[in-house]
Amino acid sequence: MAKKNFPFFEVEISKNYPSGISTHIDWKPSTNIVETRDALVIEMELPGVAKDDVAITLLNNQELIVKGIKKQPRLEREPVTYYLFEREFGTFYKKIVIDFPLDPTRVKSLMENGVLTIEVHKRRESKIAVEIK
Repeated sequence: MAKKNFPFFEVEISKNYPSGISTHIDWKPSTNIVETRDALVIEMELPGVAKDDVAITLLNNQELIVKGIKKQPRLEREPVTYYLFEREFGTFYKKIVIDFPLDPTRVKSLMENGVLTIEVHKRRESKIAVEIK
């Protein structure tokens, strides 16, 4: 499948949210953004993240912000020695700016099998007929 240049752009901001619990400053979830005729669908991989640890905000009808934290699991046995530590933990923050207005009253989200799916409908433009006198 070929990648397409979308009419919007994605801005990832991580410097303002240092995690403090990871070897990485932050982690960036893999994200797909798909536009349909009526909506924008965002799919974000968040394995191991509880839905209560995720916040979704729509600002100015064009800025979608998803942020949260992936907590590091602790082994019951102490002390432990890690020989390999590749899984990412800590806070994440992703801001997606869209160049067309979205309808804040029609936003749905679902977290299933480690994937967060957000569907935001496009705002329908109303047309008004103007009488010429």
